[in-house]
Amino acid sequence: MKRHFWVLIHRYAGLFMALVLTIAGLTGSILAFYHELGEWLNPPPANKVAILSTPMLDPFVLRKRALLLEPHASINNVNLKQEPGEIYIPEFEAKIDPATRQPYELQAIKLNPYTGEQIPVVLSASAENQSTGYWPLTRKNILPFIYALHYSLALGQTGSWLFGIAAVIWTADCFVGFYLTLPARKKNSLPTAALKAGQTGCNFRQRWSIAWKIKWPSSNFRLNFDLHRAGGLWTWLMLLIFAWSSVLLNLGEQVYIPVMKQFFELTLAKDYPIADLPQPHPDPRIDFKTAYRKAQGLMAEQSQQKGFMVMEERSISYVPAKGMYCYTVNTDYDIGSGGLSMLWLEGNGNEFSALYLPTGQKAGDTISNWLQCLHMARVGGLAYKIFLCLMGFVVAMLSVTGVYIWWKKRHALKLKLKMTA
Repeated sequence: MKRHFWVLIHRYAGLFMALVLTIAGLTGSILAFYHELGEWLNPPPANKVAILSTPMLDPFVLRKRALLLEPHASINNVNLKQEPGEIYIPEFEAKIDPATRQPYELQAIKLNPYTGEQIPVVLSASAENQSTGYWPLTRKNILPFIYALHYSLALGQTGSWLFGIAAVIWTADCFVGFYLTLPARKKNSLPTAALKAGQTGCNFRQRWSIAWKIKWPSSNFRLNFDLHRAGGLWTWLMLLIFAWSSVLLNLGEQVYIPVMKQFFELTLAKDYPIADLPQPHPDPRIDFKTAYRKAQGLMAEQSQQKGFMVMEERSISYVPAKGMYCYTVNTDYDIGSGGLSMLWLEGNGNEFSALYLPTGQKAGDTISNWLQCLHMARVGGLAYKIFLCLMGFVVAMLSVTGVYIWWKKRHALKLKLKMTA
């Protein structure tokens, strides 16, 4: 296929993606600081009590007290990482009322982590807080709206599919764009005498080096062309990471997993460690505390066998759909704040089922977790968030300059046709 064919592919792929990537880039620059902006716009409620010299109650004790206060609920997750003075807020799941076959209505509950006493819950009657839509935009929903724009143009499932398709095209176009930066093959035009003297003209590296540079000063067209070409080259690896991770996030089951399975061993979350049961088991056969102690011992055995270090505990939860307990911890195999190591054991608590490590176990899992963490700024701290913010502007710039180059060439072609008519 001639080079002109790939120029056309790159051009029309870019035009298709231009609006999507411009929006994704600009919104992504904002979302790099999602949590910081969220806390600034909507400071979290003060879920703290005065720190006492006495130790906080065991989280399993707090769970039991919460269930006594709300018998129509289940609590399938116990947070093992208690911050000093942090109010205990249970994660309720409503049971089904046998009379109506509908979930029970539950009350909100907060407990003092030191005494177990119930703390009054103040509910806001503000209509703004109750709103679930995006309009009118307020400080309460502006960030969720930007997030929805980023992954689906705020169009729900239809927008998500559109973004996913654009991400697939973007991934392929990364390679096409890279190829087009390579210098075209030239027929040797040097005279025979020069060739005999050993003169071969500019070598490949010298000719390609032009593509990495931005000529300044220059015309508007040349400036936009250089920004598009050099900008894409200098940031090529990150562009590929963003593109393929976008496929993972938008079309994971449809495209990403089938492709990755062809090359790497990969954990399928929906079937791991077993597929969901035909009917969920809402009640575990042993209590949380017993399962927790068993999980601690099993995790210690696994860390010794596989050579990883447990840094801190996070939670233990019961998954009714699988009838199993899941014990999560942070290990030195995790990636920043984006990965958790998980140990699964049977609902009877006596049988080890599986261990999931974000990295170092399966190549496909390692790549997938790194892609997600890099895309969502879960590594590298503030420095990487700033870099990610700048990369969002680069993505938008590449889209805008690409459209500008197409428009100028189209305009020049029209003028040429008029002159020859």
